[in-house]
Amino acid sequence: MFKSSSQLLSVVLGLGLIGSNMFSLFILARKDNGGIPTDLANLPNTPYSSVQIRSEKDGDKHNWSFATKQHDPKTMLAYETSEQPTFSGKIKTKHIHKESLAQAVFYPRGEGGKLTQSQILCIEKKAQGASNGQLIADSASVQITPAITGIPIVGPVLAGIFFGQARKQAAQIAGDIALDFNDC
Repeated sequence: MFKSSSQLLSVVLGLGLIGSNMFSLFILARKDNGGIPTDLANLPNTPYSSVQIRSEKDGDKHNWSFATKQHDPKTMLAYETSEQPTFSGKIKTKHIHKESLAQAVFYPRGEGGKLTQSQILCIEKKAQGASNGQLIADSASVQITPAITGIPIVGPVLAGIFFGQARKQAAQIAGDIALDFNDC
């Protein structure tokens, strides 16, 4: 029926994926808990996100709707209109449209709404530590990833995941160490 073991493996993995998705849908559709998480306090959020859950009951029907907006608004808009006289005596209207990315404030602002010199120094030190951590992870991962790549079928995928996660974790740890070392 199957010409090679890789075809059988593909069929088994496909059936497992379909089965796990069906099982998840079955758990969510059970009537005893309604499929909605009971602990709503643990939903992921940021200062720029919103979560909305709505329940409607009409006779025996019970409908749930769930809406989330992460990082909303993505851009901050500012408009300014000013009028300036020209040399010829006419009035020139100037329209300014500024658009910037919304960002969470991780460092409290100092005097005048600007970062202090020590906060800027801490941000620079964390960035330097993170880049040094990535270099260390790269040098260690270069020795390990060829061995992981040699694993049949899933080796290249695992090597890529390992390499990326090693860089990410090393950068995070090295950045935190840099902040602690510099008393930030």
